[in-house]
Amino acid sequence: MAYFAALLARYADEWQARDVDLDEVDDGVGLVEFIREACEDEEPDTAVVLLEREDAWFAVVRLDVDEDPRVFASDLAGVSRSGYADLLTAATLVPVGPDGSPLEAAVPAADEADEIELGEDPEVELEDEEYAGPSTPSGPAGDAALLADFGQPAKELIGLCDGRLTPADALSEIAGVLGAAEELEAVR
Repeated sequence: MAYFAALLARYADEWQARDVDLDEVDDGVGLVEFIREACEDEEPDTAVVLLEREDAWFAVVRLDVDEDPRVFASDLAGVSRSGYADLLTAATLVPVGPDGSPLEAAVPAADEADEIELGEDPEVELEDEEYAGPSTPSGPAGDAALLADFGQPAKELIGLCDGRLTPADALSEIAGVLGAAEELEAVR
């Protein structure tokens, strides 16, 4: 599957776009440095990286001046299996519900799990298979409200993840809300 990444940088009221190659970026810190270096001579008010894996998932990374990056991914499980998991810090992305609020973990907390002693419950059976830990949940994760001030509320951003649109079309919708649809199309 192919990847596509674009950097949209907003200077005053104008967006500039360019396609970018993120293969040399190793992690979230490296991504912040990459965004700052990839922007023109001056630092933009806002920079948004739109990343998609064809027919699988999309991600949005937003970096504002003097702020930490904010990340949203359409499918946490897909991102965590990709080469961009470290870049998007998939381990720290929290699954979100339809309204954008974080979902509760389905796995008991470590201190609760420690209270269960094997052998006390006759219904607990051990298998020879090695336990690999909890599986990564599918679905949207991260900061679903990262574009709310541009007119893309969390609920609408999450709605783009329901499978009706391809990841490419979802990113086009997002760029349209930002006012950068033509700029994104020009680098696609």
